[in-house]
Amino acid sequence: MEKQSSQELSIENKSAGFSRVEKPKVAEIQLQLLPYDVLRDILSRLSIKDVVRMSTLSGEWRQQRICHPDLVFTKDTFGISTDPDPDFTKTIDAIIRDTDTKRASWTAEFIVNVDSVLRPLWSTSTTTTTTLDKFAIEFALRRKHKYHIDRWVNFSIASRAKYIAFDFTFDIDCAGPGCDQYKDVFPLCKLSGPSGSCVTSLVLGYVWLKLPPSFCGITNLRKLTLKTVSISGGDLQRLLLSCALLEHIDIEWCSPLSSLRIGQELCRLQYLRVRRSELEMLELHAPNLTKFEFDEDLAQIVLSDCLRLSEATFVSNMRTQEFNDYDFDDLAFTFTELALPHVQKLFLLLNLDQVLRFSENQTSFINLRHLNMNLEIGWDPYDDSWAIGFIHLLQLSPLLEELELHVGRDRFCPPTMRMVTAVQGPLHHHLKRVHMSGFCDVLGLAELALYSLGNATALERMVVDPVAYAETLHTDDIYSVSKAGSIEGDHYHVDQNRMFAEQILGSEEFRHIVTIL
Repeated sequence: MEKQSSQELSIENKSAGFSRVEKPKVAEIQLQLLPYDVLRDILSRLSIKDVVRMSTLSGEWRQQRICHPDLVFTKDTFGISTDPDPDFTKTIDAIIRDTDTKRASWTAEFIVNVDSVLRPLWSTSTTTTTTLDKFAIEFALRRKHKYHIDRWVNFSIASRAKYIAFDFTFDIDCAGPGCDQYKDVFPLCKLSGPSGSCVTSLVLGYVWLKLPPSFCGITNLRKLTLKTVSISGGDLQRLLLSCALLEHIDIEWCSPLSSLRIGQELCRLQYLRVRRSELEMLELHAPNLTKFEFDEDLAQIVLSDCLRLSEATFVSNMRTQEFNDYDFDDLAFTFTELALPHVQKLFLLLNLDQVLRFSENQTSFINLRHLNMNLEIGWDPYDDSWAIGFIHLLQLSPLLEELELHVGRDRFCPPTMRMVTAVQGPLHHHLKRVHMSGFCDVLGLAELALYSLGNATALERMVVDPVAYAETLHTDDIYSVSKAGSIEGDHYHVDQNRMFAEQILGSEEFRHIVTIL
């Protein structure tokens, strides 16, 4: 076959719509021609991790000085792996040295990455034209990183961020000289007055706070979270009173607090959480408080004029104590005698031995409509006294309509051959719905179910689920029916538990009320 001439090839290529000599031009997107709001909207639809990757690959995006409205920097943002993976063939001292070296490398990498994102956004070292909704640093930074922390605080203020978080609690249990707390006073004064007028939410973790005499409050602050923060009772009182718009207060692991008494009204406060702070005395005047979460560290609680307090949560810190490790009579289960007459929802996270003690130390819940108890069962009890305590709690709640009882996953209750009969107790005239998960052959549980069936005169439905969903041992989260489907259950011995439930509750007498899942 004869070779085609160059002229024939040219004609053929033109008829195909293109030329071999000239490649088609692809329209280039000129970022500078797009409005600022459009570029910002594009970024807001991406995760901050994707934005960081894109800015690394595209110098043009960095030059536009456009940033994601939510700058939340964690180890996961930059894909930093902080698994120590120690070599156990080495000595303990060598392992600690290696871990400290790796930790220093991770921290240096984190700081460099944060600065690489922020550097194009700074007009000068202290100003920026960027505006943010959220700015957060969540990493194990310490006192020696003060220079970087102060710069980032300045950036968060200059960017007029509404949500600011500096949480250094990650990896606080590390060993070695590089793991001291951020002991330099956190520059909270920079948020005081007009400079911090945009801040509505503030999270601080593993820092030391000392308010200067000139501190005049954070003008528009509505939500305050303090985790593992060193602050005196006087400074905490000043901080809370100087933020007149506070609606949400979360205090955990704070020291050296012994008491917190605030005589003035916190008129905007709606949510209060106080956990693990060894705060023996808490006195507040909060007429609009609706939700309150606490533990046994609070020896005395005075909540004056809290007429709107409709939901309370008690989470025991001592529920995981092993029975054989302590003299039970010496355990400091000093449950506070609370007067919560207006509470309509009560959430409890206890172990079996604490149920009776909790019920014995409470006044009546005369408006309670919904009770949710998550139970830690580490061993099979010797008697059903805990169930008697539970019934006493029902007696204290004469208008109760809904009852949830969830048994935690981490329990060992070997099946036993016994006669199951209902626990004795008075009639209950308002209980309509009962939901029990983690149902198993633990002494008192089936007896309590039979009590509900026989004594709740208005009972419409009882759901019995042999699958356990509550992670009571390793978390403080409280499971509820509303979370069903979002949490994977523990199916260990589930067939055996279902068979036991069918044996006790599956009779024809109860079929119109009981549903066994």
